[in-house]
Amino acid sequence: MKDKTQPDPIPLERPQQIESLAPDQMVAVILRLTMEISTLRERLATHEQLLQQAGVFSDEAIDDFQVDAEDKSRRQAERQRLIEGVVSDLR
Repeated sequence: MKDKTQPDPIPLERPQQIESLAPDQMVAVILRLTMEISTLRERLATHEQLLQQAGVFSDEAIDDFQVDAEDKSRRQAERQRLIEGVVSDLR
């Protein structure tokens, strides 16, 4: 069974000069991703806590949630923009 939390891979052209990246570029990419993840984790935790306190949903409701086609398409587009931004930092 496929893990529902793992998105389908998005094919991207690999930057040709990735082997010759300066350490500063790699650090910039790592920091960009780390800041993004940190912000998202904090906001997600806040949303979940507020909604659970309000009795809106439970942890099980999140685990069982099925994304519809329109939302899946929107999420994939957002993921694509993020990945392209990271790849752009590598150029």
